[in-house]
Amino acid sequence: MQRNNYWTSQRVGRRSMLRGTAVAGAGLAGAVLIGCGGDDEADGGSSDGGASGGGGTTATAAPTEAMAASGGVLNVGTTSTPNFVRVPLNTAGNNTHFNQTYSLFNRLVRVGKSELQTEPGDYANLTRMVNQDFDIGPDLSPSWETPDDLTWVFKVRKDAKFHSGRAMTAEDIAFTFEAIKDEGVGGGGSPLHLMSANLGEITAVDDETVEIKLTRPTGYFGTLAAQTNIADRDTLDQAEDGVLVGTGPYKFENFDPNRGFDLVANEEYHDGRPRLDKIAFTLFADAAAAGLALETGDLHWSVVGVGGPENEARILQSSDHYGVIGTGQGGRVFRMRADLAPTNDKRVRQGLTMLVDRARITEEFAGTFDVAGVLPWQPSSSAYNAEMDKPNFSPEEAAKLFSAAGISGATLKADILPERLDAPALAQLLQQELAAMDITLEITPREYTEMITLQTTGTFEHMIIGFGNWIKSGDPAVTVLFSDSYDGRMNAPSATDLPLRERPGIKEEVEWLDMIEAAKNGEVEDWDAWNAKYLDVAWSTVLFRQYGAAFYTNDYQHPDAFDADGRFYASTMGIA
Repeated sequence: MQRNNYWTSQRVGRRSMLRGTAVAGAGLAGAVLIGCGGDDEADGGSSDGGASGGGGTTATAAPTEAMAASGGVLNVGTTSTPNFVRVPLNTAGNNTHFNQTYSLFNRLVRVGKSELQTEPGDYANLTRMVNQDFDIGPDLSPSWETPDDLTWVFKVRKDAKFHSGRAMTAEDIAFTFEAIKDEGVGGGGSPLHLMSANLGEITAVDDETVEIKLTRPTGYFGTLAAQTNIADRDTLDQAEDGVLVGTGPYKFENFDPNRGFDLVANEEYHDGRPRLDKIAFTLFADAAAAGLALETGDLHWSVVGVGGPENEARILQSSDHYGVIGTGQGGRVFRMRADLAPTNDKRVRQGLTMLVDRARITEEFAGTFDVAGVLPWQPSSSAYNAEMDKPNFSPEEAAKLFSAAGISGATLKADILPERLDAPALAQLLQQELAAMDITLEITPREYTEMITLQTTGTFEHMIIGFGNWIKSGDPAVTVLFSDSYDGRMNAPSATDLPLRERPGIKEEVEWLDMIEAAKNGEVEDWDAWNAKYLDVAWSTVLFRQYGAAFYTNDYQHPDAFDADGRFYASTMGIA
């Protein structure tokens, strides 16, 4: 049984406790922070701000009276050295601030822009990304056509060169997309590899044309094309030694594991020389030290946030800084067994989702800008429905479902991850509500590695609390592809010879599995029906979606703002 009362000993007001989930790793260049391993890809601290765009006024984040002058050095703080094994074809890990931005590499296409809207509240200068445009547009490919559902033909611009001086051709495009088919690319665990599952034959028709064939309709292919850095086939095998050669506006130079590294202006960039001479990344011992340097003006930006709630509170009130709440990538969920009585009864699972007081959990144990909800989408997603997303805390309705399932006097069990305070808090809340219905909940705290094993094998007890999942902006097909919290893979033991569709508790919901496949293929038109089925099956439930704010000094400008994924346009950054 959990001894600590997390509602009394840990209760803190939202303004006074800006938790690390909204601070650590929340730089906007970190907007697609992806972990690897069992702790679901985007759980915790992703820069996240996919709110709908109603209300407020549209504004740029920094002063715009004068555009940033050409030249100068932008000083950026970080706490981790580059993980070269993952560059450029693995977007997992800590390389986001230079690997996933438009700094070193280009892609075939890019998504559209985000608008910036003033954030209501007692803040000095804070905006939120809204009205994201996820339609893809030109980057290295100026145009393309799709003669059928399985074929994409891209034209390749003629003037792009790698940092080595060699002209980029369609052969480099084909090479790159063939490379991500390898499950070991970038050290393994690459999200690009997961999205490559339906890639078929890839052909460089000529220097300026590449044809990509798919093996089946793929709803997320546009996202893959917009997130895959185009690699230099001559030097990719040297990337793990720090040789990073792209076609982007900056070159990687001067790496020193004790100091940091620089991105130096590419004088021959095909879209024109970038406005900054250099972006200098300095290593700090921890986020608090980097945050202090940001406050004192020694840094223009800290990619690791500001190092704690007190630092963030000061910067939120500082007229010398501005902040931007980014686009959403992840959030916290909890999952239930589909094959183990009594949670094999969907009425029990549905009842448990109604005992989750999401507003309370989010207020007390999430970050300043995190948002409660029940659907696995950011509000910017085309699959989102605001009415269906409203938290559904209702012990009365839960009691009716439990009564219909006949589980009075039963014992339920929960495995939890205590180091994330929302996990024991939620477990204790469920325990108290269930006790009032003559249902016992036994709570077992687990070590992190043990929890990973329980989750990935589906061998947790009736429920597992403490992990998260991808809850991405943009094409919902990507969220469905990356989610393992509601497709059955981890809701029944995987250590079995039975195919997923034949497992107890799963085989009763093959219609749901078909709906998941249709979502991945880009074939879903009625997302309300999809959402309704998700809530009906209730193999998992969302608690809150994680958002974060990145902070900058006022003399650091983003004249061209950010794309829909929260990445900045590196070539246009400058210093006033």
